[in-house]
Amino acid sequence: MIEPTVSLVNTQQVEQALKDLAKRLEGHTRVLVGVPKGAGTYEDGLTIATVAAVNNFGSADGVIPERPFLVPAITKGAPQYQRLAEVMIPKVLSGSMTMTTLLEQMGNLAEGHVKQEITELRTPPNAASTIAAKGSDNPLIDTGALRQSIRYVIDDTGEQLEEGL
Repeated sequence: MIEPTVSLVNTQQVEQALKDLAKRLEGHTRVLVGVPKGAGTYEDGLTIATVAAVNNFGSADGVIPERPFLVPAITKGAPQYQRLAEVMIPKVLSGSMTMTTLLEQMGNLAEGHVKQEITELRTPPNAASTIAAKGSDNPLIDTGALRQSIRYVIDDTGEQLEEGL
C-alpha cells in the first residue's frame, strides 16, 4: 500500500514571505484629496481652503449655498478606484509594485475626478449679479485657484485632520 506523505520545503522562506507581505499591507496609510494646508490665499486674505469649505458646505448664514464637489467626485470615481485596486493589488502582493505606487495612482485619479467635478458643477447656479461680476456662470470657478489647488497626499500618520479641506 502506498501512503502519501507531505513535507514542507523552505518553511523559513514561506514564513518570511508572509511577514514581508504583512509589512507591505500594514499601517493606516490613506490617500487624502482636497485643498491642503498652505494652498494659498486670495487677494482679500481668505485662504483657498476656507473658500473651498464654504463652497462645499455652504456658508453658515445661508447666503452661499452648498455646492458639494468632494464627496460626489469620489463617489462617482469609486468604481474606477475599485477596478484599479483589483488590477494592481496582485502586483503589490507579488512585490512587483509598492503600495505607495498604487496609492499615488489612486490619488492622481481622485485628484482628476475632483477637478472635473469642480469644472462640471452647475447647481445651484450663481446669482445673476455674481455671474455679471465674474463673467462666468460656473459656480465654482472664478480665478481657477480653487481647482488648481486640489491635490492628493498620502498620509501615514493616521492623525485627525485639523486644517485644509
